[in-house]
Amino acid sequence: MIRFLLFAVLAASAAGYAFWVYRHAELRVPGSVWLALARAATLVLILALLFDPRLPGTDSAAAVSRWVLLDASLSMSATADGSTAWDAASARADALAADGWIVITFGESADVFSEGSEEEAAGPEHAHTRLAPALERAAEAGVSSVQVLSDLRFEDAVAIGAALERLPLDVTFEAFGGAVTNSGISSFDVADAPRPEGTVVAEIEVHGVGVDSADLTIRADGIEVVTRRIGLPAPGLRNRFDVSIPVPEAAGRIRYSAVISAGGDGFPSDDEAVAYATVGHEEGAVVLVSLRPDWEPRYMLPVLEEVTGLPAAGFLRVGAERFVPMGPALARSSPVDSATVRRALADAQLVVIHGLSAEADAWGRGLVDRVGRSILMVDDAAGAAIIGFQAGPARGGEWYLSGDIPSSPLAGEMAGAALLGLPPLTRVLVPTDGRVLNSPLNLQLRGTGPPEGALFLDDTGSSRRVIALASGFWRWAMRGGAGQDAYRRMWSGVAGWLLADETASAPEPRPAKWVFARDEAVSWLLPGDSTDIALEVTLNGAVVVDTVTTGSMGLSSGRLAPGRYAYEAKGSEGEPLASGSFDVTATSEELIPVSAAPTVSLRPEVTASQQQPGGGRPLRTYLWPYVLAIMLLCGEWVARRRTGLR
Repeated sequence: MIRFLLFAVLAASAAGYAFWVYRHAELRVPGSVWLALARAATLVLILALLFDPRLPGTDSAAAVSRWVLLDASLSMSATADGSTAWDAASARADALAADGWIVITFGESADVFSEGSEEEAAGPEHAHTRLAPALERAAEAGVSSVQVLSDLRFEDAVAIGAALERLPLDVTFEAFGGAVTNSGISSFDVADAPRPEGTVVAEIEVHGVGVDSADLTIRADGIEVVTRRIGLPAPGLRNRFDVSIPVPEAAGRIRYSAVISAGGDGFPSDDEAVAYATVGHEEGAVVLVSLRPDWEPRYMLPVLEEVTGLPAAGFLRVGAERFVPMGPALARSSPVDSATVRRALADAQLVVIHGLSAEADAWGRGLVDRVGRSILMVDDAAGAAIIGFQAGPARGGEWYLSGDIPSSPLAGEMAGAALLGLPPLTRVLVPTDGRVLNSPLNLQLRGTGPPEGALFLDDTGSSRRVIALASGFWRWAMRGGAGQDAYRRMWSGVAGWLLADETASAPEPRPAKWVFARDEAVSWLLPGDSTDIALEVTLNGAVVVDTVTTGSMGLSSGRLAPGRYAYEAKGSEGEPLASGSFDVTATSEELIPVSAAPTVSLRPEVTASQQQPGGGRPLRTYLWPYVLAIMLLCGEWVARRRTGLR
């Protein structure tokens, strides 16, 4: 009664306000009474939607107020005593549907379910069990009674408890499924191995129910490398531990698989996990390749590793197919070939190409077109021409850094650095194509004369790059003190500017990740240019994706079924661009939550109102109030314009 009186007072106030506006605040025009009436009706209708009364005599569609929420998550497919919870729950849902209940499946989302539908044929496929969103949807639809059919392994128990206390729903739970025996892998990760020797640490997390131990087997590219018996935690908990894995002798990307097995396992979806790791380099690293080694790589690579926080790898070219990895003597491996270096560059976050010159062969020149974010250090005009920078012959002499810091992305980083008195640079390249360089640092021959740029920040292509137009920066770092500080500040600012480029793309087509979750869309990293790319993805020899896109566009293949996929990307002329494999893992955490029914504590006054026979259907669940409100608003607006009101 109080609610009705409050609505009546507010409705009268809204209507009175509408008539007052047209009588005192607006110009007197013909038909103003009708305009005021349209606005008053609109305000009262919106107020009615906010109060959301139930319309009497609308219970003829009884199913609208009664929902069955059927759990369609993967845990419902677990086998116990020769049967699954899904079989019994779906049969119970069919019986309730015959009595007029609407069946809604839930898991990651809530969907209408009917007998004989694709959902029923496919069985439970949701990788998560979240009930709270389905309860929210039921309350929004004006449902009064909800019956939940589930194995009660909910991920959002806290959210469910809050929803049960807040929402005006009469909720009952019906449990299905017996005692399940299961051992599973929650997560699996293997670290990259900078050298093809020794061991690497794998982090693995396991769970179990109904069993206290299981056998664990880890394989590297199909070869068994670890077998051991492990203990499992109590139900609802997880156990994390490290396993030492011998590193394969071959460099490249390695596919590791971990399989756990225990007798009587009734849920195979979480028995295997997959991880990819690289041998010979690390993914997402700073990679430096020196074509003409000198002192610069020795000082530059540790600084970039420190200021970026990324792992670093360096390769010094000592022959056509021989590269010596950089690092301490005890950490260095034997020389590697160009294929290993190219794989490291393809997986790099930031690339440094040092020593580009007229002596660069086809392999060295080809690096420039295959890298994204990069620092390019050239020795002569021929090296500059390789990267598309036209410059005259390198100018000799002693070039000192100017104390004036131009406005640039590096200005903040260089502010406060002692620039005067630093050791001079040599072999300065000056552009000959008339371009004006906005260099963050300027050089002057013998400390006098017109300034020339020391660095060129180029953001005109698909990825940012920095071109070093002088040689001998390492002299700043070798003496320590102010020189070392300036050296660190400069490369810190350069790396920060490069890594801030969110438009940078992969130098070759590849998956955004090597392992996707089963409920995750498979996305791709493509080059930033407009090259046509033909992408084909296969599973066990069968083509599942066959499309043509351009490098400047994003691409997603949608959700794919669990399995190991092979991909191949070709250019517009059919030339191969990239190939490899990735996995969509079947790993699921569905069996981790302990089966338990949430506590239902419905407010007495809400229970009485919701269970009252003939209570009617809530106003907000009808379409006509919204259509009528829009028509009234549009009608008032048109009429105002026709009468001359603004």
